[in-house]
Amino acid sequence: MHPILYFIAAYTVGAIPTGYLAARLTGRPSIFLPGERTPCYAGDVYKILGMPLGIFVTFLDVLKGCVVVWPLVDLMMGPGNLLPWWVVAFGGLLVVIGHSHSLFLGFRGGRGLATSFGVLFCLLPVPTLLSCFIWAALSFWGLSTRPGALSSAGAMPLFSIPWVWWVQPERVNYLFVVAFLSLWTLYEYRESLMSYMGLRSVAPPPPPPVAPAPGAMPPESLSKTEDKSE
Repeated sequence: MHPILYFIAAYTVGAIPTGYLAARLTGRPSIFLPGERTPCYAGDVYKILGMPLGIFVTFLDVLKGCVVVWPLVDLMMGPGNLLPWWVVAFGGLLVVIGHSHSLFLGFRGGRGLATSFGVLFCLLPVPTLLSCFIWAALSFWGLSTRPGALSSAGAMPLFSIPWVWWVQPERVNYLFVVAFLSLWTLYEYRESLMSYMGLRSVAPPPPPPVAPAPGAMPPESLSKTEDKSE
């Protein structure tokens, strides 16, 4: 495949709006708040989609990064070095950019952390798993998804540099990908980061929309019924 076609395919795979489609196909509210470019934070998305579907969507977002990078890693790192490292690296960056700026959503999209994990797992699996553990620990067993995302983004370079130095020096060029995706995540979560650093006070976001229970009357219908009874 010509590199240009690969880059287009990488962006297109990343641009598939998995969370948005899951909400639409299951009749749930949109994961985007009105007027916002990015969706609700992961914890609120799980509330909208439900935990099983939310975890499945996260898995699909990770898979997007793997699908784009994994088939070409062996070609590049195998005998003969059939591909230059930057082709795979740039494809990995484009799949994350496609996820965050989807052509199918008017260049809106998610924050790209799950897709970044998919890309980096194919390139540097051990540092990525350690960073993912930090994200999961803070997100599900500790604080919330935002400090988990920021902490894992900061931990990824700290784990990757010694790993490459001592274990896989042939993959030193991929540290550029690690740096870019770590900075990308910090930028996507910049409001929370500045709030934690005391540089900006951020008002809590409005609660996410929640689908009414089956058979329940919507609030507006309920108020009309009460008016008639009076």
